[in-house]
Amino acid sequence: MVLVTTERLSRFLSFLLRHRPADYPLNFNKQGFVSWDELIEIVQRRFPGVTEQEVRSMVEESEKKRFELKEGKARATYGHSFAVDLGLQSVEPPASLYHGTARDLAQTILRDGLKPRGRQYVHLSPSVDDAIAVGKRRDPSPAVLMIRSQDAHASGIPFYRAGPLFLAKEIPPKFLSLVEN
Repeated sequence: MVLVTTERLSRFLSFLLRHRPADYPLNFNKQGFVSWDELIEIVQRRFPGVTEQEVRSMVEESEKKRFELKEGKARATYGHSFAVDLGLQSVEPPASLYHGTARDLAQTILRDGLKPRGRQYVHLSPSVDDAIAVGKRRDPSPAVLMIRSQDAHASGIPFYRAGPLFLAKEIPPKFLSLVEN
């Protein structure tokens, strides 16, 4: 039997609940919820040694709060690449938020603005360190953009809170600058 790391399990759940719902027989409602029992069945088919309690612990105890379990249903809380009504309420963001990205994309983003690129929202981190960690998924020395989020919010751009992240539909270039490392 192959041991399944929490990271590997989280990546599989992200794949199922955020990116590729058509690849598996899950029935999503418009808020992105699926039956917990159906989800567990698919996870255990892929990883036979994983228990329901292990999946439940990962969902409920994760620092990043990528998933939620509610009334016998589960969903991803952000990061969808298909349309989902997350029922998010607009919040007032902190003065600055950050976005880590590959260095070769930074100048294009500064010129054209920050766009979701295949997702519903852009993901914004509350700290430079968090943005660096996100950016390192695509570049070992990522660029970090600072978003003047309160200024953007004051101009009418809504921000949403999802777990440790802030989300926005897009950020125009006038609110962006490069953080010098």
